[in-house]
Amino acid sequence: MKKMISWIYVIAIITFVIDWGIVGLKLLDGNYDITAGAYIGLVCLFMIFVCVVYKAFHDKCPHCGKLRLSKGKYCSYCGKEITK
Repeated sequence: MKKMISWIYVIAIITFVIDWGIVGLKLLDGNYDITAGAYIGLVCLFMIFVCVVYKAFHDKCPHCGKLRLSKGKYCSYCGKEITK
């Protein structure tokens, strides 16, 4: 699941950058119909936000499965060493 979230995060960032590049080129050309590009950018920002929140709050101990409260070397619940 973590790998999939990482891929979604990267794809959303790349899509967002490309989309806003296209929106910028449209604006420079004098075409102010950027509604579709703005919606695509909004969806990408939402996906980026969801991925960041998931990564921040879904770091579990491999031994007991509980949510880790810190990024330390040992689990705060079971006391076992975390190796990655």
